[in-house]
Amino acid sequence: MLSDACFEFLHSVGEAAGILAKAVHHYSEPDGPFGYGAEIDTLRQACTAVNERPYDAEAAAVLLRLAASVMTFHDTPPETPERLERQAEMKKLIRLLQDNLDGNDAAIVPAVVKNAVAETPFSQQATERLKGLLSKLGKPAYDLAIKIISDIGSATVKKMLGL
Repeated sequence: MLSDACFEFLHSVGEAAGILAKAVHHYSEPDGPFGYGAEIDTLRQACTAVNERPYDAEAAAVLLRLAASVMTFHDTPPETPERLERQAEMKKLIRLLQDNLDGNDAAIVPAVVKNAVAETPFSQQATERLKGLLSKLGKPAYDLAIKIISDIGSATVKKMLGL
């Protein structure tokens, strides 16, 4: 029956989440060669949610978006031209925002950008803060910031900003 095929598919998604969770645990070791950050905990939480509720479409969608964003963000080895270009774009975005903002707004820019370009537990809050910061920019700075965000932003920030 069709429902059986759907059940098998959803069950396999739950199993895949378990496999990804094991890999995430492996890469979260403190003595590991890579310096992963908040994306480890975010992936771990999303994998657990899907593994515990494989029939929850929203939990699966969150994990798929997150896995795609992490893959895209980390798809280039350190010190490659692509990674260096991405880091340069992040720095350009931070500079652009800080140059056009003042006080507390300028001070929070690095943390907001960091959580807006990679999927973290704080991506949604960072995107809300980023929206507020963008609204304070003039048109030329706003347009440039949107272009950079379109190039390097996480799936969450792009979706929330309508990009």
